[in-house]
Amino acid sequence: MCALALFPLAAALATPGIAAPSATSGDASNELNVLHWWTSASERAAADHVAARMAEVGLRWVDGAVAGGGGGAAIKVLNERTLRRMAPKVAQLNGQSMSEWADMGLLLDLDNVAQRRNWSRTMFPQVMAQLTVRDHVVAAPLGIHRINNLYLNKAVFKQHKIELPSDWAGLERAAQALRAAGVTPVAFSDEPWQVATVFEALLLGEAGPALYRRMMVQRELQAFDDPALERSFKRLRDWRNMATGPAGTSQNGAPRERPWTELVADFAAGRSAMLITGDWARGELGTLGLEGGRDFECKAVPGTAQAHLYSIDTLAMLAGNLSSQAEQEKMAELLGSAALQLGYNRIKGSVPVRRDVPVDELDLCAQQSFKLFANPNTPRVPSLVHRMAFEEVGKNAVIETVHRFALDPNQTPAAAQRKLQGLLRALGPKSVKAAS
Repeated sequence: MCALALFPLAAALATPGIAAPSATSGDASNELNVLHWWTSASERAAADHVAARMAEVGLRWVDGAVAGGGGGAAIKVLNERTLRRMAPKVAQLNGQSMSEWADMGLLLDLDNVAQRRNWSRTMFPQVMAQLTVRDHVVAAPLGIHRINNLYLNKAVFKQHKIELPSDWAGLERAAQALRAAGVTPVAFSDEPWQVATVFEALLLGEAGPALYRRMMVQRELQAFDDPALERSFKRLRDWRNMATGPAGTSQNGAPRERPWTELVADFAAGRSAMLITGDWARGELGTLGLEGGRDFECKAVPGTAQAHLYSIDTLAMLAGNLSSQAEQEKMAELLGSAALQLGYNRIKGSVPVRRDVPVDELDLCAQQSFKLFANPNTPRVPSLVHRMAFEEVGKNAVIETVHRFALDPNQTPAAAQRKLQGLLRALGPKSVKAAS
């Protein structure tokens, strides 16, 4: 949802005679219609788990899923429904986009829920920072995703007697050996948000957490002069080139836009051997019968082993005539409970937002992610692509710049760096403070 998409909404709400949108009329009091973009098999299963737990406490989840991995389509639908005064009672709104909606008075304050359930004590400070807009809690958290993951299919490496790599030199050697063995080395999609997700993980590896924050959180123009940015663009091109399959294979030729679930399916089936993406992929691998640590190796993108590039899934309660406030608050309490946190995140691939949830029942990859995020000495850095660091218009502009570079073999990494510098100058100072 870009600023242009928000403008008519803000203008409509400011027009005399047009009231703030209310929740969809005609729903039974215990029904909460939920707009979200969880549509893969694992995401659907995680949403179904929440719905089942809601039913146990007398609430009914009315599903409003909108397909689209990056969430852009769902945000457009949310905009349209709100303008038509048919806003859902609950909507997936992650990170910085919540500030725009909260500032227009469209989100229900959940301060009472947070105080009753002592969220400030039980939840990670970074989570509370993302939930809070102008000193008010405006959403309920579900899980923390790690973005800077490198997955390696252990069966493929074992079959072809190739050593599991841990640095860039090893990855390049492995890619050559895999291609010679008839395997596409890397699963890669040219879908814009997926390209940019890979890029920000590579940037973290080349720049390190401190410089990454200066770029993507503080937006220091001088930080974008650093050679690490040019190196990151070069890494992106090299990684994408590893996604070209051997001649005569089904993956032969340059990557194309494909849903992330197709990349995971290729990886699970051994048609590709390496994948950089968020740990939502781990949830999907679970639905395909694969387990982290046993069937695939979970590593960090080289250079990022000690850092946690994160995004947080959240559900906001839409403010209306307050007739459903009690049910919305009841749902928010449930979402933050330890039992739901464990069940939901086991399915989704993410990890709990609470510090007091035992995670020994999760797979080894999830345990690693949770322990790293929980360690106070870990550099935790917010994802730009997944709305943790930039507001919507800036996020979309950066994604577009990175995507254009990926698809244009004639654009040099240095030229891409200059374009990103120009973009940051055009965007001007940050208007929303991101968590660090």
